[in-house]
This record gives sequence, structure tokens and C-alpha cells, in this order.
Amino acid sequence: MLTASASTPNTRQLIAKSVPVPANWHGVADGMDAAKAAISRRDLDAAEHILKDLIAFAPSETSAWRLLARIQRKLGKIEAGIESATRALKLQNARQMPQTAASTTLARLLWQQGEKEHAIEMLGLLMMRQPEDASLQTLKHEWERETNS
Repeated sequence: MLTASASTPNTRQLIAKSVPVPANWHGVADGMDAAKAAISRRDLDAAEHILKDLIAFAPSETSAWRLLARIQRKLGKIEAGIESATRALKLQNARQMPQTAASTTLARLLWQQGEKEHAIEMLGLLMMRQPEDASLQTLKHEWERETNS
């Protein structure tokens, strides 16, 4: 019968490896607070930069992607905003029951991009999910006025 010897070296030692942390990383909560502070100062470029840094280190942070999409829309970065809003929705939907991805931010970005039919469909879906949301009704009326003029 074979037995382990006390003199046998342990070749399976666990070595603790630390994850490299960038100098500008202070955590998700602090990053979101810094981005919101930049927004309150009306420094959208700084807020975008902060959020991109945050997402580089925490790419599954849905709220950061959502806020980044809003900022990019306000900065006129429509394509980037669509990508960010889509990423936020995919992350959100991965955590929920499967359903069609839709958000007001993405609908607005699609509208600005000229994909008005898709934007109107998404707005309709949002209104079915949240019929009491007055902001969705207002947006619908704005788009109807713009389409009819």
C-alpha cells in the first residue's frame, strides 16, 4: 500500500494573485458618483471619460452603460450611444426573463439616427410595459407632431 511521505513537497500550493488595479479606480459606486458630479457641473466629456474608465474595469455594470448612453446622446455621439444603450439592455436582459430589449434612451437615439419606425415600435413597447409613464406619452406626442409637420 502506498502512502504519502511527509518529505514529499507540496506542488499544489495556492498562490494568491492580485488583480491589477488602475490608479484611477475607486470602485463602481465612487465612479458613478464622480460621473454624476461631472454631469452636475455640465462637464459631459469628463463624465463620459469617467464612465469609460469604470466600464473598462467593470464591463458588466449595467447602470454605467445606461448613463454612458444618455451622455453620448447629449453629446451627439449617436452611434456610440446606440452601442452603449444596447449593451446596457443586453446586460439587463441577461439578468431578467427574456423579453424584447427596449429603453427610452435607445428609442431616442434611434429616432435621432433617422430610424423612426424602429424608434416608434420601441416606444410602443415601452408604453405597453409602463402605461402610466407620462414622459412616454409626451415623447409620443412630440414624435407625432414632428412626423406630421
